[in-house]
Amino acid sequence: MVEGIPPMHGKALQAFRNNDFTPNAAIAEVIDNSIQAESKNIKIYIKFETPQGKQKPIPHTIAFGDDGIGMEPEILQTCLVLGESTRTNDRDGIGRFGVGMTNGAISLCNRIQVYSRPKQGNWNYVQLNLKELDSESSPYITFVEQKSKLPDEFKNLVGDNGTLVIWDDIDRIPTSFSTGELNHWISRTFRKFIGEKIIEKEKIVDNQNKIYLSVNTIGEKDVPDGTKILDGFDPLYVIPSKDRPTDETAVLLDDWEIEHELDDAMDPVNTSQKTGKIKIRFSFTPKSWRKEKGAGGSTENNARYLFDNEGVSILRNGREVSYGIIPNWVKQFVDKDRMWSCEIDFEAVLDAQFSVKNIKVGARPLPDMRIRLQNEINPPRYSAMDKVSKIWSIEQSKSVSGGSTIGGHEGSKSSQEGVITALPPIKLTPEEIKKQEESLKRKEISEKETKEITVQLADPEGPKILLYDSLKTSSKEPYMEIERLGSKTVVWLNNNHIFFQEVFKKLKEIDELAQGSQDPIKTKLVELASSLKIDIDRLIISYTDTQNNLIKTEPTGIDTSLEKLILGWSLTLRRLYEKA
Repeated sequence: MVEGIPPMHGKALQAFRNNDFTPNAAIAEVIDNSIQAESKNIKIYIKFETPQGKQKPIPHTIAFGDDGIGMEPEILQTCLVLGESTRTNDRDGIGRFGVGMTNGAISLCNRIQVYSRPKQGNWNYVQLNLKELDSESSPYITFVEQKSKLPDEFKNLVGDNGTLVIWDDIDRIPTSFSTGELNHWISRTFRKFIGEKIIEKEKIVDNQNKIYLSVNTIGEKDVPDGTKILDGFDPLYVIPSKDRPTDETAVLLDDWEIEHELDDAMDPVNTSQKTGKIKIRFSFTPKSWRKEKGAGGSTENNARYLFDNEGVSILRNGREVSYGIIPNWVKQFVDKDRMWSCEIDFEAVLDAQFSVKNIKVGARPLPDMRIRLQNEINPPRYSAMDKVSKIWSIEQSKSVSGGSTIGGHEGSKSSQEGVITALPPIKLTPEEIKKQEESLKRKEISEKETKEITVQLADPEGPKILLYDSLKTSSKEPYMEIERLGSKTVVWLNNNHIFFQEVFKKLKEIDELAQGSQDPIKTKLVELASSLKIDIDRLIISYTDTQNNLIKTEPTGIDTSLEKLILGWSLTLRRLYEKA
């Protein structure tokens, strides 16, 4: 007697339960199907129960409902067959392999039930129960059966048409499973689909194709029963968070697109395309999040999930497939790496170059792709880390000096004792604002850099001494210029001066040695290079701070003498290098 059709030949299905799916990844496979079925509403229902002899409840039933196009009976019949899919090898959406729905489910549960109804059709039903065996002692998928109604417990999860998937008899889910962590993971993984806002061409815009996704939890310990509608979580921190509406947002430093050649020999793609597009976005966290070393682990930053921010978010057609360190790039990131964020969104025709698994979790770019991405990401990464180093060195100098890095009031007790005290914030006059604008224009700073400097100049609680590169300055001019703009002091560093040229050349050599070294030597070399930059910054900050104090405490005219001092100092530096 034949009870149904086999999901695969033989008894191998039990072995397939031991796969790479995590609970989150398995749940994501059903969400993928709903999105590809053009659903506008996706609902997840998770019912917890406490097993006998256990103290903590775990999910006993997980159900998924959507209002998508539904499945015709002939498609429904094979939807649980491994490798059977109407979208096999499809690169247009987020599905492709045809194994996720069944493989993900059996990694957690013994029974999968599927109800589906196309528009103007009937509700039909199939199930796979691993505990019910046919005459060959193998589990089977039941033949399609028409249903007049859905189970009362789950009927509100679907629309007039769509699909209902039920997992029950769950026996392989860890006690550590948490809907809170699941919700955050879904919010980040599917942010381009469920977020109210998305980033397009360097701007935050309304998501015109938003999908509403909710999770209803019943019986989870220490978590109130109820439904939560999920919004997208942006790991770039550029889009404002609904959960933390008062938070500052990160600056989107760059947003660019590259193309990479397809490798037909590795992965034949039925397309006339010769290249695939890759969108790369790079952001820098707000200064208030990174005031000093160790700030990444603060209570506030933990609530922002900044502890996760070690690496790169890789997306395939807008759906995240990896979040972390790119293999064989760096063994580990340092604290400063948490302060920048990057996302790489590639077209699915590049699956082979990113080594995407059939469970769509994880990406291991092949060597040529990895090197290409490193070359794209490392310049803004090093620039961001350098900025963090400068901020941390300024904060450290504050703690050493006992206050801000700008001088105290003349005659105050603190200045008499040699302790630097912060000046109160000064409201800028129209003349001072004009002076700032003219200075930035004269330095030919880019629009993006001008915006950042203007923000720092207007921040009364930020560093009082700001270091910026002056790339347009002649090599013959002083190696630095000090400008007092309102309550701030800006030090323009002449990167074309031979002193900085020689320093940068040596730092570049250290970086090149690091690239050719093995960990942990590589990590140590990078740390040393970063440390040397901090030492140079400290030297300049300490001199500038001393100059500010002298101008405030000494007779009129000393500022002109100090300018002559810098000029003479710069000339002497240049001569020393020329004679060396």
